[in-house]
Amino acid sequence: RREQSTALAAKEARRKTMAESEESGPVIRFRNYTPSSEGLKGNEVPKPEVPSVEEQVGSAAIIHSDPTQEPLLNLAPKKINWDLKRDMEPQLKKLRAMTDRAIIQLIRERVAKEEATEGTKTDLSTAVAQRQRGELEDED
Repeated sequence: RREQSTALAAKEARRKTMAESEESGPVIRFRNYTPSSEGLKGNEVPKPEVPSVEEQVGSAAIIHSDPTQEPLLNLAPKKINWDLKRDMEPQLKKLRAMTDRAIIQLIRERVAKEEATEGTKTDLSTAVAQRQRGELEDED
């Protein structure tokens, strides 16, 4: 019974505060509109000051006084996916190493198969050259 009465009192308090806030209404702020009414002119938001590009370039030149760095290159935006490339690089490095090992293993198997069929030895460099020629022919 006591819990119900405290919940009801809290609910009524919320209603009163909401009624007061509805009476005052939302405050209108004009960012891109200049009101013609004198009563609304006080609600204008002051326009922000945008620094000029010359000031930014000048400060970048002071900060980057190192002649090896180009200050104008630092102002250029990065590509959209630069962070994805950075995050994926360790995984791609592992994948490239695994791919290289698999290719070497396939070449060794091919060399072993050719040696078994022909009975002559072929060194690894000629096998790699043959594989590259075969890939070039497949692309054409």
